[in-house]
Amino acid sequence: GGDFLAGATVWAVLIPSAMAYAGIVGVDPIVGLYTVPLALVAYAVFGTSRLLVVGPDAAISVLAAAVIVSVVAGNEYLEVTIALALITGVIYIIFSALRMGWIADVIPDPVTKGFIEGLVWITILDQVPKLLGITLPGESGRFLPKLIDTFEALPGTQTETAILGIACLVTLAGLRRFAPRAPGPLVVLIAAIGVVALLGLADKGVAVVGEATAGLGRIGLPTGLDAGTLLALVPGALAIVVLGFSESLGASSRAAEQTGERIDPDQELLALGMANLGAGLAGGYVVTGALSKTAVAIEAKGKTQMGNLFAAVLGVLTILFLLPIFADLALAVLAAIVIMAMAGLSDLGYFRSIWSVSKVEFAAAAGAFAGVLAIGVLGGIIIGVLLTIVSILKYLGRPPTAVMGRLADGTFADIAIHAEATEIPGVLVWQPDAPLLFLNARNLSTEVRQLVQQRPGIQGVVLDASQVLVIDSTSASAFVTLDADLQARGIETCVTGATERTWSRLLAMAEIADVAPPRRFATNEEAVAAFDAGTWAHEPDGIDPNHDE
Repeated sequence: GGDFLAGATVWAVLIPSAMAYAGIVGVDPIVGLYTVPLALVAYAVFGTSRLLVVGPDAAISVLAAAVIVSVVAGNEYLEVTIALALITGVIYIIFSALRMGWIADVIPDPVTKGFIEGLVWITILDQVPKLLGITLPGESGRFLPKLIDTFEALPGTQTETAILGIACLVTLAGLRRFAPRAPGPLVVLIAAIGVVALLGLADKGVAVVGEATAGLGRIGLPTGLDAGTLLALVPGALAIVVLGFSESLGASSRAAEQTGERIDPDQELLALGMANLGAGLAGGYVVTGALSKTAVAIEAKGKTQMGNLFAAVLGVLTILFLLPIFADLALAVLAAIVIMAMAGLSDLGYFRSIWSVSKVEFAAAAGAFAGVLAIGVLGGIIIGVLLTIVSILKYLGRPPTAVMGRLADGTFADIAIHAEATEIPGVLVWQPDAPLLFLNARNLSTEVRQLVQQRPGIQGVVLDASQVLVIDSTSASAFVTLDADLQARGIETCVTGATERTWSRLLAMAEIADVAPPRRFATNEEAVAAFDAGTWAHEPDGIDPNHDE
């Protein structure tokens, strides 16, 4: 019983959003209805989440539209839309076979947040002409020119359309605020259809969906597309897979919190692939796991995928028997639904929060946001990812380090953070806080030399490797060379807290260089105690005979 109620509730949310997001993609609203049933059935069969709802998603729809527009030619728009869904499905399945569930981690959160924020504002601006019944002079895809065109076109607002659209927007906001459990989009959709039919608004210039023939859409592959067009869709489909899979895993993880089930990322790739194949074969557009719809299923006390199967049945019945009802559905109503959905995705406060945490990550988020507005959807992703890569390389090239001092209780801490920590006379205790790689080998070894030079009287250097989980041959060689240089100046060295892997790499590089490796101790305390006792000297094999690993 809970599943049937959840299925009906999901259907009530999916139907208006599927039609509304079809407008984002750039196809007839009825195509949104064709998208839903087979996608739901495919995920129910192959998915690992008992509650995840697969369907149209606002952000993915915007990305799909950008991909389609970049390659479409002539009157092939719908065919390209279907082909994109199918190619996306195939890529999902290939990634599943290759066990690439890790791709959800390719795009970091700041880039995703900035990208989605850009999508929000672009999509809202795209829907304003439909909401107000205005016509723009051009088809500029850039945010600022389109914003200017929209303001210049405001005097041509179609009064009836604007009143209807704004009324729907206010009603949706009111329902979200005061009746959050009500299926607001469905309520507004049905009420608006009644108003348009009763007042004859279609005859007064209000744009409507128009007559549609009841019956199932075509089942099959797109026609009339050459290999070049299909190949041109692949990069965009890859972007959809990465972003869509990230969103879907977030939604399925939310569902797993309620059910206690384990989500298999590789199986989820297969399920999403089959869902997109189902949507494409039915003549629809790309889909993904939708957090908002999944939340509806959870709220409605759904238990299994039987709820989605029931929603799919209702979707088929809608296509078979209810299409004539949508003839009086105003495009302004769908625009209002899209605007409200996108406004719910906006999170400008995130930028303020990430600024306080990391200026570099803020730059990645802001870069993705600005890139989407200035260049376009795919450009925004590329800018955000490039900024992230640059920040990673910068971090690895010049990672944080610390000069360690002793606290009153004998433990060691960063003297830059703990003013009460005092350096050990004659000993530099130095800790890198990152993997030691070829990117930072020269910088870090140079830093140690400078620290020694700044401290006259240094007789020993401790490399605290407790935070070093990875060391490559270039970095190990650099520090073996550093050790030899310091020995030549009468300065002994030792390593503390090293893992077996780190230590074996240092030993191997010392053997290649034909030099004695530094001493090894478990902790800084042991190393300093040995220094004070005068027993800190290089062993032939670099192993402390008193050290019990």
